[in-house]
Amino acid sequence: MTADSRIIAKSPRFLEVLDLARLVAASSANVLITGESGTGKEVIARLIHDQSARQRKTFVPINCSAIPEPLLESELFGYARGAFTGAMNARQGLFEEADGGTLFLDEIGDLDLHLQAKLLRVLQEKKVKRVGENHYRPLNLRIVAATHNDLEGDVQDKRFREDLYFRLKVVSIKIPPLRERVEDILPLAHYFLDKFTRRYQMPEKKWGRDVEDFLLTRPWMGNVRELENTIERAVVLSPAGTISLKVLQDDLQVRECSLDQIFEKLHQTQGRFLSLDELNKAYIEYVLKTNRGAREKSSRDLGIDRKTLYRKTHAPLQ
Repeated sequence: MTADSRIIAKSPRFLEVLDLARLVAASSANVLITGESGTGKEVIARLIHDQSARQRKTFVPINCSAIPEPLLESELFGYARGAFTGAMNARQGLFEEADGGTLFLDEIGDLDLHLQAKLLRVLQEKKVKRVGENHYRPLNLRIVAATHNDLEGDVQDKRFREDLYFRLKVVSIKIPPLRERVEDILPLAHYFLDKFTRRYQMPEKKWGRDVEDFLLTRPWMGNVRELENTIERAVVLSPAGTISLKVLQDDLQVRECSLDQIFEKLHQTQGRFLSLDELNKAYIEYVLKTNRGAREKSSRDLGIDRKTLYRKTHAPLQ
């Protein structure tokens, strides 16, 4: 356990990440944190804030992919009374809320180009204008951004502005995936075991035979978040004092169902094979729903441009 009680680290690679985060915290430089989903990017962002001179001010996190694009601009910039239908009162945005502190822009790679241009202007001019207003308000805040995307690739493909990329990447911190910091797996697992045993007011528990070897050899593609979810489920499903290997294996087998199993289930429930048009439309709708209507992210996930996404979602079934 490090000096920060929320962070568990024994891996040399992750300890280097913590050292860099603490070093950059002393400045007000913008930071870009990269890494796979579930690696703990927000934890590092909070560490930077907590170790900085801004620690007594607000840390404001926002997931750019979790808010539908039409709402994201007003969420970030705020709006004037009467700026649009339903704007009965003026409201400050997250830029103003984070004034003096830190704004954490998670999944910055999913921001559409229109908002990228507006964010760049805020970074350059250090002032913000609410939607529906004509005057600017001064800002003094630090931006910490994070993404699991390959932003350099997105810049080359014209999906992310190069000037914004370099504005955000004054200092870059890359978090290794859990499978590359094996020394942290068991300490994290023990921490989650204790955490959920206490939360659910259950008797003290221990690992069954071969459980630790199993945990160490898993690839953990969902990283720390997947490990936490797995341990929580195991605690809930183990009323006795021992968590068995079978409980962990059953959970992971359910999550690792194959496409063949999905297609078989579809065939059974529908009583027929679905057409390619039906599968296409259903899958696109699922991706949009999962991304909460974020079309920029959904088109990227699907490997198509936004015009094609629009055409496919509005085309009638053949």
